[in-house]
Amino acid sequence: EEEKLRKEEEEKQRQEDQQKLLSVNITPEAKGKEIEADPHPLVLVLQEKLEAQIVEQEKLKEEVKNLSE
Repeated sequence: EEEKLRKEEEEKQRQEDQQKLLSVNITPEAKGKEIEADPHPLVLVLQEKLEAQIVEQEKLKEEVKNLSE
């Protein structure tokens, strides 16, 4: 149980770090220039996948919580 919760926390932290990187990832050539309003399509795909993983992780946490009660 504890190991599973620890792994979930590590995964959540990794996802949060990835989200931060995506939100501030500026290419060297974009520095000093106005950033495009529309994010790169791959960024959108990664954000969608990350959101889906977060939802799945929340479901798993709820299941673990229910099992431990």
